[in-house]
Amino acid sequence: MVIFIIHFFLGIGLFFLINWIGKHSYSIGYLEISMFIKTEEAPALNFLIRVLTPVVYIILVSTIFYYFGLDKYVWNIFLVNIYYIVFRLLFNLLTNRGLLLNWYRQFIYWGAIVVISYLTYENLIKVKANILPDFTTVANELWIIILIFVFQVTNNIRLSQDGSVKRKKTYLKARYNYFKNLYGKKIKKITQNEVLEAITYAIIIYEDFNRPKLARIIENIKFLITKKPHTLGVMQVSTTKLLTDSESVILGTTKIVDAYKLYLQKAAKENEENEYYDELTAMSQIISDYNTGTSYCYEVTELTQTIKEEF
Repeated sequence: MVIFIIHFFLGIGLFFLINWIGKHSYSIGYLEISMFIKTEEAPALNFLIRVLTPVVYIILVSTIFYYFGLDKYVWNIFLVNIYYIVFRLLFNLLTNRGLLLNWYRQFIYWGAIVVISYLTYENLIKVKANILPDFTTVANELWIIILIFVFQVTNNIRLSQDGSVKRKKTYLKARYNYFKNLYGKKIKKITQNEVLEAITYAIIIYEDFNRPKLARIIENIKFLITKKPHTLGVMQVSTTKLLTDSESVILGTTKIVDAYKLYLQKAAKENEENEYYDELTAMSQIISDYNTGTSYCYEVTELTQTIKEEF
């Protein structure tokens, strides 16, 4: 039981480690789960990070256990990567990311992780004397060169984005319809404007993606304990009292409408003789007023345009 608990938490630790590595690897081509269409610039890198990182992880962990004389915890340590896969699967399902996943590719990743992890355990980790690499032969050095060559070649492959486009459209349609059924009447009544409606839905979907229901429950618990001002609800409204998702939608939508009215007032002052209105500029300013950050404004604006065109 102790071994199981340690292995299970090592699996969860691996989940956060790979997410951290991926977060700091965007500049070299790592592709994260996203609502937006992105070209996979480095398929080989993505494969290595997602498949080989778990294998390297159990090798390093096993080496640490062996070093400190904790040999018993190395027994069946390949199970750590299976627990990691199960945890990642549950996380993606519970946070409504299932529609964004390329399941065919995920099963290839997971199958490769399980097979390579088991073989590594049986042929390398299981025998304590084998865990350190042997670079004394020319053959080993040759194979390293070959693997680097294969990596460089495959990393230049550009994969079709058709499947990714379809998944993201399906996800967006599902989330839009879901929130429209829940809050559509309230949003329409407050905005009375289709562009403002699109902005509202874009913010709801974007915030829900980054703060899924489970995360919001944890935020509510944290708020009840600390009593400090916090952003709560599906629209992540700053508040000093506990909010339901529905209340946050009302407050968030009202904030969007107020920002729009303020924009029109400024536009009228700057163009007293000929009032000027530019939809894209208005969108950007309303979204920036809701939440600062260049990336936030760009992505929510892009999402707004998509919702406006599609729905």
